[in-house]
Amino acid sequence: MATSLLITVFRVVLVEPHYAGNIGSVARLIKNFSIHELYLVNPKAYHLSEEAFRWAVHAKDVLERAVVVKRLEDAISDAVVSVGTTAKYYEKLVRRTPVEPRKMAEILEPYWSSKEVAALVFGREPSGLTNEELDLMDFNVTIPTSKEYPSLNLSHAVAIILYELYVRKHHLKRRFPPPKRAWDTLDRFLREIIAFTRRHNPEEVRRAIMAAYRRGARTEKEINALVGILSYVVRRCRCEEDRDGSKEGGR
Repeated sequence: MATSLLITVFRVVLVEPHYAGNIGSVARLIKNFSIHELYLVNPKAYHLSEEAFRWAVHAKDVLERAVVVKRLEDAISDAVVSVGTTAKYYEKLVRRTPVEPRKMAEILEPYWSSKEVAALVFGREPSGLTNEELDLMDFNVTIPTSKEYPSLNLSHAVAIILYELYVRKHHLKRRFPPPKRAWDTLDRFLREIIAFTRRHNPEEVRRAIMAAYRRGARTEKEINALVGILSYVVRRCRCEEDRDGSKEGGR
């Protein structure tokens, strides 16, 4: 498929960026890699300042189109998938186990030919994303760096992520990612099944399972297959509950 026919729906989200130069540099990268959509969450620097324009060079239009919102939720509410960037590798929390940029690009490859929104979320220059913000993500990505000096400049991190994403364009197959309604259906059945188990931490379990499937599921057909199994389990659980209720009522 010709590159010109691809529909770009990726959104770069910067959470509380502190420096206008970084905002301008990211705008330039967005244009370099055909992303074209920039959201700024409660920015600490002005994105239309002279410094931001200077670093954006020929991407001033990206800055002028940038959407400024107060909360991270406002920037990702319409996204079918949100990916958070983190410098930490969480081994104990399944839902926060990050993938590397190349794997992320493979997972998100179908979105180059989809009308669904995929959000790439980057944290503050000094401290990154908070744990609460990472909890809002569908999965996380980390860039391997030296342990001696692991921190990257914000624009450098964005460059690496967008480069890996763009490279996948050249390996693109005609395949469409699961739409939001498919993920919502899966989430609904998971919630119901987990409720049957009476786990003390149902939300933690749900997030862990959803994060694992977000990292692995590639098509709506795969999601529908899983939903079919889960819906059968839900029906069986309901039947068991009804049967148990009838026995107790007959005593």
